Amino acid sequence: MIKHFMLFSVLCLGLLKAQTPASSGQNTDNYTVKMSIKAEGLPAEYAAFGEIEIVTYMKGERSKSETSSMMFSNVVYFDGKLITNLSESMGNKTGYTATKEEMDGMDKNKAPESKPKIEYINDKRTIAGYECYKAIITSIDKDKKERQTIVWYTDKLKPMSGAVRRANRRGMSVDLSELKGMPLAMESTMNMQGMEVKSVMIATEVSTNVIDDSVFVPNTEGYTMLTFKEFQEKMRAMGGR
Repeated sequence: MIKHFMLFSVLCLGLLKAQTPASSGQNTDNYTVKMSIKAEGLPAEYAAFGEIEIVTYMKGERSKSETSSMMFSNVVYFDGKLITNLSESMGNKTGYTATKEEMDGMDKNKAPESKPKIEYINDKRTIAGYECYKAIITSIDKDKKERQTIVWYTDKLKPMSGAVRRANRRGMSVDLSELKGMPLAMESTMNMQGMEVKSVMIATEVSTNVIDDSVFVPNTEGYTMLTFKEFQEKMRAMGGR
């Protein structure tokens, strides 16, 4: 069961990081967004494992995303050229650095994936003070099964870099490269040991106060740092993508 919660947590993280700069027009590129993810449908004794908190900072080309739960924590920094990814799980603290070019090229040797279908719905709602629009994303998951994700997005906030998305992909994220804005709420369902579990993500606070530059300086103290090549080799040895 714990293994399935780890996979669920990775899926939720992948959903958040599936953001790419595809929106048009003017949007804000200095902001802080606080989000929460909860799993609906888990037994009461495991409910806390399905709760994840995420804080995303954006300032121009720089970004930082902090994710925390009972089972893991993850921080991803991006300065416009270099990505620093730091993860901690069960006392193990590891990280890696990669250039934007390395992240952009990581999928070149893989079979191309089909683009998901995006259906824009004539519906609106306000989330954390921002008017959001509804879209339904239909994609094929790693088990070749169709999956739908409901997204509420705003075109007033600049999405995170696609390179940052790929830094956390783990092969489980939803491709939102064609979406017209940044998601402030997402909803998706997965099967865990016969249980239908719904992942619900929503922004709880958005601030456009100026962010201090020190926020974007990586703190790697205590982490075993790898090169991107070493990280890829480690993932392959573990059976990852």
